[in-house]
Amino acid sequence: MVAVAPLLGIGFSSVLTGSMRAAYAPGALLITYPAVVGGLREGQVVVFTPPGETALFAHRIASIQTTAAAPVLTTKGDANPAPDAWRLAASAPRIPVVAASLPQLGSALSWLQSPPVRSVNVALLGLLLTAACVFGILRTPAGQPETP
Repeated sequence: MVAVAPLLGIGFSSVLTGSMRAAYAPGALLITYPAVVGGLREGQVVVFTPPGETALFAHRIASIQTTAAAPVLTTKGDANPAPDAWRLAASAPRIPVVAASLPQLGSALSWLQSPPVRSVNVALLGLLLTAACVFGILRTPAGQPETP
């Protein structure tokens, strides 16, 4: 199912901070779907990269200003006292909107995506493929062709 999720536009994002408490605690896994920008509503939680940032944020839409170029979103973390300082120009046709959350699974996803764990996984995959090839070579008796 996870392999099909990107084909359907379903996304996954980890909650890293407490800015969205009580709705989403740090470590939660957010499940998103791509919503048409023109259909966004105040109160929805969107996942985006703010201007000047590199990490994804999941914050609630506080207001939507319609402009000729693109809607401009003002966002706010539920636990934050004021709206975010940036304004998000929603120029893409779709933006990820949170559909569901799974507590604590985001921590596992973040751990699996960390560079050391990824390196170990790649090394293990390489060893597994090498072992499978060696096993296949040693299994075939010398001088006898393999039968399909």
